[in-house]
Amino acid sequence: MEKKQRIAVVTGSSSGIGFETSLLLARNGFYTYATMRNLDKSKAITNIKQKEKLSLEVLKLDVTTDESANEAIQKITHDQGRIDVLVNNAGYALVGPFEELAIEEFKEQFETNVFGVIRVTQAVLPIMRRQRSGTIVNISSIAGKIGFPLTSAYVSSKFALEGLSESMAYEIEQFGIKVILIEPGVIKTNFENN
Repeated sequence: MEKKQRIAVVTGSSSGIGFETSLLLARNGFYTYATMRNLDKSKAITNIKQKEKLSLEVLKLDVTTDESANEAIQKITHDQGRIDVLVNNAGYALVGPFEELAIEEFKEQFETNVFGVIRVTQAVLPIMRRQRSGTIVNISSIAGKIGFPLTSAYVSSKFALEGLSESMAYEIEQFGIKVILIEPGVIKTNFENN
């Protein structure tokens, strides 16, 4: 019996960890959907895909909207029939003194870093549950374990992601789905510029 190619979905693939993770998965035999909010930032990954002839497809997915998340996951499911790995990587860091950050800025931070993970994961879970297998990788941060000055919005969003990931893992392990939480420290990317 022929083994089917495994399917991976990575959010926030236009740069940094998401960019490198998408390439790593594609180079290791996964058909990879490198998703991003702004397709204008897809040139670098598309060039590498073409040069190396990788099984990688760039797809628009804005984690802050239900419509975008659902459309992207439905397209992948329609085309592939399965999703084996979801890497929730999309995120950003809001920096500034707590006292001066508007509540709307906090809400936007959580919309991407927490609700975006919830939104995409809830779109993928029925597929993985039907398969009785899958891996969800949530990219948190060392800031999900300890606080830093001037990053209260970012830190609190990552603390929330930690609790979400740990709780979710207990609920979905019975369906053969694993949750992995990654807590990187400082990594040289263009995260600050983005």
